Amino acid sequence: MRRRSRGLLRRLSDPVRGSAWMTALALGGASAPAHASVPQVFERQVRVGDRTVHALCTSGPRQALLLHGDGARAEDWRPVLERLDGLLGACAYERVRLYGDANPRGWFELMDEMRRIHGALGFRDGYILVGHSLGGLYARLYAADRPLDVTGLVLVDPAHEDMPEQVQRWMPRPVWEEWMRLRSHPNADGVRETELAKRARSIRSTTGIPVTVITAMQRHDTGGNERFLSEAARRVHASILGGVAHGRHIPATRSGHDVHLDEPDLVAREVVRAVRQAAWDQ
Repeated sequence: MRRRSRGLLRRLSDPVRGSAWMTALALGGASAPAHASVPQVFERQVRVGDRTVHALCTSGPRQALLLHGDGARAEDWRPVLERLDGLLGACAYERVRLYGDANPRGWFELMDEMRRIHGALGFRDGYILVGHSLGGLYARLYAADRPLDVTGLVLVDPAHEDMPEQVQRWMPRPVWEEWMRLRSHPNADGVRETELAKRARSIRSTTGIPVTVITAMQRHDTGGNERFLSEAARRVHASILGGVAHGRHIPATRSGHDVHLDEPDLVAREVVRAVRQAAWDQ
């Protein structure tokens, strides 16, 4: 068992910290222990090459790394981070974006940059990746390509390579065509989602680590039939768990796409659970 995992298990068995953690799980929440002070989420700036990366972190050994979706920010993760403070060390960061750089890049270039950011924030091998939307697809691909880095995944209403085909018949044609057009052009990270989809289909499963998928159940203003879009999301998200030994599929019944904003307690609880499961598995 790795030293990192033994340290985590010691905290779980500690009569104060461990009991607070387990109580939070048993009660269905992930609030900080009763003896904790006001949640402390602090800002960090790290240098990666010639750029500065902004991050929000809690204190403690680095155990969970949170990836935002396309067009989102690290700040969006603050409600979840506040609930993780006092329970585990976590960070959310803003990826180094191209901001008008005309040169697109491939997945491996982006992944290399992400790995350097993770190291600069103090993450070594053996952490949980938490990804929302496009960040969820990034998390799956990263875990497949860097299996020694990642010991578990929590995917929060993640983007999925098969979703466009699943929902085409239920979306107005102009809306679907615009979605396809955007997917074929470099996004804010400089990568094309159509290329990411091809790679995702080639790896499909992350059977060696615990995976939790949270699916939003309240899909409003999507330009299509809400009920069928929700069912399509449920199907593609369930497919991620095929063959996964420790797989969980959680419906976020009160949430739209931004589950981490609508139900941060739910997300924080699943992150804590994933860290605990990964520790026991080591």
